[in-house]
Amino acid sequence: MRISWLSGLFTAAVLLAAIGGVSVLHPGTPLPREWNPTEPLKVSDPYTPLTTWKMRRASRSLVQCLAALDTAEVSQMPPLEVTATCGIAQRVEISRVGRASMMPVETDCRVALRLALWERHDLQRLSAEFFGIDVARMKHFSSFSCRRMRTSRGESQRWSTHARGEAIDVSGFVLNDGTEIDLRIDWSGLSDEAGFLRSAQRSSCKWFGGVLGPDFNNLHADHFHMQVSGRGFCR
Repeated sequence: MRISWLSGLFTAAVLLAAIGGVSVLHPGTPLPREWNPTEPLKVSDPYTPLTTWKMRRASRSLVQCLAALDTAEVSQMPPLEVTATCGIAQRVEISRVGRASMMPVETDCRVALRLALWERHDLQRLSAEFFGIDVARMKHFSSFSCRRMRTSRGESQRWSTHARGEAIDVSGFVLNDGTEIDLRIDWSGLSDEAGFLRSAQRSSCKWFGGVLGPDFNNLHADHFHMQVSGRGFCR
């Protein structure tokens, strides 16, 4: 009797899963695209538990990555190969990530995608909470640099993620009223600027594989190092 009951339960679960799959794939499904795992990512979609999963899926190719960047001013560029260890495979130039502009920078499309998602779903929200206005501009120290990793003990033998354009160093922000927020100046203390910067760093770790800031070491006293790869380290 117990085996029969379990068998019936399993059959019902399979049928429900099949019905659910058909409803998701049906052209007339009422499921919003941001909740539909078969719909590709758009940065402008509302945030859901599927968003970061869709981000990783969109990162698989340059075509998918560019298609997701519907809030950004971004242009595709030919791959850059300086040496065997230095270059940008999925090379783009980005000058706006949403409502925030930035000095045009050549970077990997996966960096651009993560910046745009961060700006859309966290950065502007935090700016509104702390200051009541938008971030108008994101400041940075560029992305691509053909060099090895720098450590507090000197240069490492490992190549930096900057050597592949898979990281960017964000140094601060400019608000709509012209207020400048600089990591070197505003990181410490109890000001709204300090609170905003610390909240911004924490939120960026949702999108980037690794984020290092002023609390990590003196080499990062004036910027957030934000890279695609990593296992969620946020320091």
